[in-house]
Amino acid sequence: MAMVERWRKETHCFNFREGECTITLKDIAILTDLSIDGDVVCVDSTVPPKVVANMSGWQHFIWTVTGLCPPEKGDHDADGNPPLSKGQVSITWLTAEIRRKHNPEFGGIPLTEESSERDKDIYAHIYILGMIGGVFFPKKSNNLISNSWLKIILGSWDDMGNLSWASACLAQLYRSLCNASAREVKEIDGAMFIVQFWAWEHLPWIAPKVDPDKEWGPDHPLRHEAYGCR
Repeated sequence: MAMVERWRKETHCFNFREGECTITLKDIAILTDLSIDGDVVCVDSTVPPKVVANMSGWQHFIWTVTGLCPPEKGDHDADGNPPLSKGQVSITWLTAEIRRKHNPEFGGIPLTEESSERDKDIYAHIYILGMIGGVFFPKKSNNLISNSWLKIILGSWDDMGNLSWASACLAQLYRSLCNASAREVKEIDGAMFIVQFWAWEHLPWIAPKVDPDKEWGPDHPLRHEAYGCR
């Protein structure tokens, strides 16, 4: 990626012929609509204790958050990864299981307004896990997510909403760019879509052409979405 090659980890800036510039917290907030204000996002990697005889600490914790118990051995998701391995859970496995649970084609019960609060919370938890592990804080596999995130998601909705997700995303993005700038590294993790959107905004000559007559009226489906979506 051309932008990664111009990243300088000493200054956290992209180095261009005309000078230096970088992605700021304001850019993250505008492009993603993530919150700037709030408490620091801090994950706890401590392995939870075993409280059920037939489940490990992480298995029981994942079941508490998602209503699903990933097997530790003998099973693999569609991408060939074990559902639970080395403190990580497979997003592919989670989404496949929740679809099977609520998809009538597989004998599941659709999620409706009449569904229990527990089912609604589980569905929301898995959706947020997918956003964290697949969009804003993805690993190189783009499929595995650290179990440590579960401890944040298990908190109240207000607590999650009061965290500074934009600053956490920016910090992770800086770390990913710094790691990828090493000559021997051939892969990169992190929210690279932000780099792409930022480049389109600040380097308009590489951005896709947009119809100048396109109106963003109040009835447009993306009118109230994050700037990056538009």
